[in-house]
Amino acid sequence: MYGKPALGSVLPMAGLTVAPQVLPGIPFARGLQEAAGAGFLLYCTTAFVIIAVKLWFAARGTLGGGAPEGGAPAGTPGSRP
Repeated sequence: MYGKPALGSVLPMAGLTVAPQVLPGIPFARGLQEAAGAGFLLYCTTAFVIIAVKLWFAARGTLGGGAPEGGAPAGTPGSRP
């Protein structure tokens, strides 16, 4: 008995390897796994786009948007050269 698995613990595992589609929850679990994978890809894509847009605005220098150094408010005729 010691070191040998009981017969009851071996047979269910053998049944799972032969026909996994027979279990009622497998198609549902597979669908959840696919949805989670798609959601993760959407999350990564959204994060990449947000970071890329932020870097693009930072490279153009339009992220701060405060008053220019001349002291005139942004968008007034005095701020244009």
